[in-house]
Amino acid sequence: MRVPLLGSIPAGEPCSAVEEVEEILHLPRVHFRGEGLFALRVRGDSMNGAGILDGDIAVLDADREAVDGSIAAVVLDDEATLKRLYRSNGGLKLIAENPAYFVRDIPRAQVSSVRVAGVFVGLIRTH
Repeated sequence: MRVPLLGSIPAGEPCSAVEEVEEILHLPRVHFRGEGLFALRVRGDSMNGAGILDGDIAVLDADREAVDGSIAAVVLDDEATLKRLYRSNGGLKLIAENPAYFVRDIPRAQVSSVRVAGVFVGLIRTH
């Protein structure tokens, strides 16, 4: 299957979200399922505890619904980050898998400005 690599996403502090096709990856359908698949190169170390390392390629599904505990590409006011997502008291918590990073709380009033671009479904190790 052909999956677009749309640039990079920080696994650390959020930064500007730009979706531009860098290349088309040819992935085996047996390992990756979904119609809304896309890929992002991971930058940073905030998801190391989940086995997602700097330089890896995260494969995400834009059509999959994020449930509590999902790892997702989250866009907040045009900034993107890769984090584990939990709902809490009407808000959201974005949690890194590295104790060096703080939990990011998104209050209920700001949840409408958050978009889950895709849910993590697989990984391509590049090193």
